[in-house]
Amino acid sequence: EQETVTGLFSKDCILPCAFPPGDDEVIYWKKGKKHIHSYYYQRDQLQDQDPDYRERTHLFHENVPGGNASLKLSNLTINDEGSYSCYVGTQQMKTEVEVTLRVKVSPCCALEYQKTDTERMLKCCAFLTYPAPHISWVRGNTSIQETNRQEIKEGILYSFRSEQNIISTADPYYCHIHLGHDEWAAEWKMQDELSNVEGSSIAVPCEYSNNTANTEGFGVVWILNRNAVISVLASFYGTSHSYQPRVQINENDFSLMLRDLTANDSGEYLCNISTHKYTKLTVRTLQV
Repeated sequence: EQETVTGLFSKDCILPCAFPPGDDEVIYWKKGKKHIHSYYYQRDQLQDQDPDYRERTHLFHENVPGGNASLKLSNLTINDEGSYSCYVGTQQMKTEVEVTLRVKVSPCCALEYQKTDTERMLKCCAFLTYPAPHISWVRGNTSIQETNRQEIKEGILYSFRSEQNIISTADPYYCHIHLGHDEWAAEWKMQDELSNVEGSSIAVPCEYSNNTANTEGFGVVWILNRNAVISVLASFYGTSHSYQPRVQINENDFSLMLRDLTANDSGEYLCNISTHKYTKLTVRTLQV
């Protein structure tokens, strides 16, 4: 028999192995020539266990008599990938099972926007990924080169930060991160300026699509950038939270409601909409 199992990096997974129940079970788990886990005389026998697997393997002893020789492997590493063999011998018969383990790294990606007096910049980031990510940029409909890049390697994991100077606020900017079989995308867009008078109220709209709002991991964060000082105003992750007075997220369209406006409310309002696979940053300037 042959099975394929996909586990998440640093998490636990179970390599399945079933056999017809019998007497005096002998269980050997191996990966090539490496001894992963042995069991006979009704207990673990780990004297020949490969040091890479020490204290990371576990058989379900109470389930062995019922024909379950599955192995729990903890704290997965990339080096755990490969083919494992499970051999079970009883007085009645022998069983062999092959299990292929694939280890997937769950990447964390982000698009950051920074504005100073002299420039606007985007930073497209991928944290602790494997294999090394490929990052590409598009402005409008044109592929562009990154302005700068930083790369850090921690063990076998990569962290990248790719920077892009915003030359034209009339164009949307797109960042794509290719991660082996996975892909992550982000978009930055500047919208028309809003203005209103002191003491009044205003709704700052946020662009999103209905299918995005129903996606796993969906969240909204509103941020104010005023004279290069960043303030988190409100967020929505299933329910909305306000962190400043006079602000509230509309849970129907995720716009930001501002009441009793003052001149100090002037600045750039950033709506960050994100899911596990996508981030959209929409910027609007408010003049009070």
